[in-house]
Amino acid sequence: MTLVKLFIFFLLLCSSIFVNAATETYVSDIRYLHVQKGQTLHNIVKRLYPSRNKEWQGIAKEIVQLNPHAFINDDPTRMKANVRLTLPEKVAGRSAKSVAATKQVGSVATLSGSVIAVDKRKISRKLHVGNPVYIGDKIITGEDGTVRLQMIDDAILDLRCFSIMVIEDYALNTSNRRSILNLLQGSLRKVTGKIGKLSEDVYELKTPVASVGVRGTEYALRVFQSKGCGGTIDADDGFYLEVIKGLVDVHNAAGGVVIAKGEAVYVPLPKSVPEKTKVKAGIFNPVQHGADEEKNYWWWLLGIVAIALLI
Repeated sequence: MTLVKLFIFFLLLCSSIFVNAATETYVSDIRYLHVQKGQTLHNIVKRLYPSRNKEWQGIAKEIVQLNPHAFINDDPTRMKANVRLTLPEKVAGRSAKSVAATKQVGSVATLSGSVIAVDKRKISRKLHVGNPVYIGDKIITGEDGTVRLQMIDDAILDLRCFSIMVIEDYALNTSNRRSILNLLQGSLRKVTGKIGKLSEDVYELKTPVASVGVRGTEYALRVFQSKGCGGTIDADDGFYLEVIKGLVDVHNAAGGVVIAKGEAVYVPLPKSVPEKTKVKAGIFNPVQHGADEEKNYWWWLLGIVAIALLI
């Protein structure tokens, strides 16, 4: 446990270095995007780069060149659904000078333990109930930390202990609905809000192993969290996802799969194909030790009665 605490302390100290590594990381540094049914190339470019209308034609051309697999008969007006786009690296992000003023995209609904946010200026702040969160914030929970974020589109994000998540982009404008989150490690339970319900919406929850394109309403996710906390069990490193309601797309460079309510997927490495699996109790939710102990007690008591009758 001492080593875990030292690791979290080291992580907090180094968070400003990580944040400063690339300002573009928070601001539409979207290298990959999962295409949902009904989306078009024009709408994707328009929503990802709303302030760069003079470059839309060139950006669209580069996307076509990078993704011949994503178009029917090489026709840029006929885009396939459920494919993964690679976006042009040189335009995937914007420089800090072109970024608009920091925008509030949610607030802290509930909180316990240690939870901090590190903003784009490398300034950290301890979060409390009612505090706002902004685009570019990196949310970090400690060993005993949990936080619920209420986002501007009514989405609910529950982050558990040992979690690190970056709010890369979030917008709910009439012509620009986007939700781009990056869970670097930890556990997250998400109830999706308004963003993701329309075919033109841009929605992506990224992790180092695989990304999530939403079709549903609620799911639980755990990535790079081998050490259990808050009642959850230890697990192999990698990516776990369980759908609670609706449908969810899980995809990476190796492939993709659609997960329905009650199903789960495990991806051990970024180059591994996502596959459906069964997960142990305690991967996503705290183990109910009390109920198990009571059940064992009754079996033990029945055993004693059976022996007594035999005697």
